[in-house]
Amino acid sequence: MQPQHYNKDGNKMTKQELNRDVKRLFNRYKANSGGEATDQYFDWLEKEVKPELRRLYDADNTFNSLTADNIKRIIRLNLLLRVIPFHQFGLYINL
Repeated sequence: MQPQHYNKDGNKMTKQELNRDVKRLFNRYKANSGGEATDQYFDWLEKEVKPELRRLYDADNTFNSLTADNIKRIIRLNLLLRVIPFHQFGLYINL
């Protein structure tokens, strides 16, 4: 059975859309993370980046639909932001 992926509106999304969203989030984070650490920056992390990372992780926590590069991007973002606790991250991956 294929995992079900949902976008922000609750509609089903394809593997391509999931991978696209992960790449977009990572690139947005990279573009904004090199600057000064202001209150606006931390608000942006808390209100936009962290919830989006959580949504994308929950869309496919088995990592069956993500490309290798996007798996690395999600791992990297989680290491930096610690959205998903390390003891739960990757719990549903079938090796």
